[in-house]
Amino acid sequence: AAAAGLGTDRYGLLGLLHVIRMTEPDLTMLALGTDLTGLGLNLNAPDSLYKVLVSPLADNPVRADLDFAVPSCYKHTPPRLQPGYLAKFKEETLFYIFYSMPQDEAQLIAADELCSRGWWWHKKYRCWFIHAPNNPVVKSAASRSEQGTYLFFDTSIWDVVQKSDVEVFFEDVERPPQLPRNNIAAAAAASGGAGAPGAAAAAGNAAAGAAGAGNVLRQ
Repeated sequence: AAAAGLGTDRYGLLGLLHVIRMTEPDLTMLALGTDLTGLGLNLNAPDSLYKVLVSPLADNPVRADLDFAVPSCYKHTPPRLQPGYLAKFKEETLFYIFYSMPQDEAQLIAADELCSRGWWWHKKYRCWFIHAPNNPVVKSAASRSEQGTYLFFDTSIWDVVQKSDVEVFFEDVERPPQLPRNNIAAAAAASGGAGAPGAAAAAGNAAAGAAGAGNVLRQ
């Protein structure tokens, strides 16, 4: 009668007898857990256990020496990012670097490269803008502003949007970083090897394009 009761009352008080007697290994492990020392773990070790524990299903602890080789390319320390390295990047890539790397050195260098191409940062609107080509602006010395058509980079659609009759006050425009660009060719040669002349030419074209923009904001 007792055996019949155990079979019909697995989830009652009689069912606890299987756990107390430890007659079923699976039920015992589920109810009482597993002795971690049986997995080769030293619970008194001062170090963290995750360093030697592979998985609760593993029979042995992890070995100290892992049998894999780190590729040599991962052991290489890249050179520090310098102004001019980003001259060969498209403007969309520069915007991505600027917005995805806040408070990073790459963000400052991307901002410097955008400014060298004629882009300006609006402190009030918190976005990048540039004069629309073939659209003259009207400057006002009294209000220290200018009004015209501009191209704004809209992060919500990740595209350039043209806006007309926009008045821009000089005090709302962030000053360019003006990072030193004396050794752009040498920096490009160190990073790109045979592609250095192309990078230096791209940097020169970018600077020339910014200088020839004409109606660049000046205070």
